[in-house]
Amino acid sequence: MNFEIFNPQQGVPDPTKTLKMFPQLASFYDALGNTPLQEVPGPEGGARILAKVESANPFGSVKDRTAFGLMCDAVNRHDFNQGPLKLLDASGGNMGRALAMLGNLCDIPVHLVIPDSSPDTLVNCLREANAELTLVDKQHFLLGMIARAQEIKRRDPSWTLLSQHLNLANVAVHQHQTGKEILRQLAGAIADGWVASVGTGGTLSGVYAALAFDNPNLKVQGTTPSEMPFATFAPPDGRDKYAGAGGMGFGFRQPFITRMTPDEVPFYHVGYEEALGAMYEFNHLTGIRIGASSAANWRSAYYLARALGPDERVVTLFADAGSDRDRERGEMFYSRLGPVHT
Repeated sequence: MNFEIFNPQQGVPDPTKTLKMFPQLASFYDALGNTPLQEVPGPEGGARILAKVESANPFGSVKDRTAFGLMCDAVNRHDFNQGPLKLLDASGGNMGRALAMLGNLCDIPVHLVIPDSSPDTLVNCLREANAELTLVDKQHFLLGMIARAQEIKRRDPSWTLLSQHLNLANVAVHQHQTGKEILRQLAGAIADGWVASVGTGGTLSGVYAALAFDNPNLKVQGTTPSEMPFATFAPPDGRDKYAGAGGMGFGFRQPFITRMTPDEVPFYHVGYEEALGAMYEFNHLTGIRIGASSAANWRSAYYLARALGPDERVVTLFADAGSDRDRERGEMFYSRLGPVHT
């Protein structure tokens, strides 16, 4: 398995060619990004918490940005004289959904490698969008999915492997788009802390690069599942963990994180039940629906905000709205574990 990062970018991949070839994407592009940055409940006496609410994107998640950016980069690099564009990647969630829907809009074949534990709702959505699916044993988790996608590419080079975990276009999208949006929305104020979950690490590292340029003293904190934390040497397993994040296992580290400026990124661990309980609590407090990784980020940001003063700001990101089923389960966990907001 090749685990080297590649494809550095000076900015967001240029969408001009993609929009010219596929004009049906105009309304999607017009609605992409510029999502709200809004204050959310934080600790009394601590820093304010501001959340970038990515469920406002056209397909409902932060991965709309990543999928479109990687697609534009693939279009820009592809030689259409050699054959049609065909997109391949490993994704078990929002990235796969966004990529499949983009491909369906543009009649571009999309092949997704997903874990065999993927919920029926996701599998059905991907199939309805005409995506080709390859299922990998959930016990192999991210490393197994990445390896299988690379194997498919080796066997059939006509596929363009996007490699969201290794392709620096992912980081560029969040540095030059998501991060710059946050800076603009802060309207001259600075972010004192930045908190995000780590799936690929593109969001944490990309936004960090943008915010740290404005504030070199920015405190960064990653969020990771307690059941499968970042850089764990344990093998992947089938335990429940909040979706959209997790260590790769066997000591492997997401490459985007290892190239960040801080020598050691501190991590805050959130368990599956804690994340779902916080989903329910946040919805109960605010009326806003957030997913499990978003709720984990809220818990993590809350922890960092307690260590900072009331004149400081911690910025985090809510990746999606999550599912009502998880919120309903979260009510039981909330009753047992208690509130985050005290």
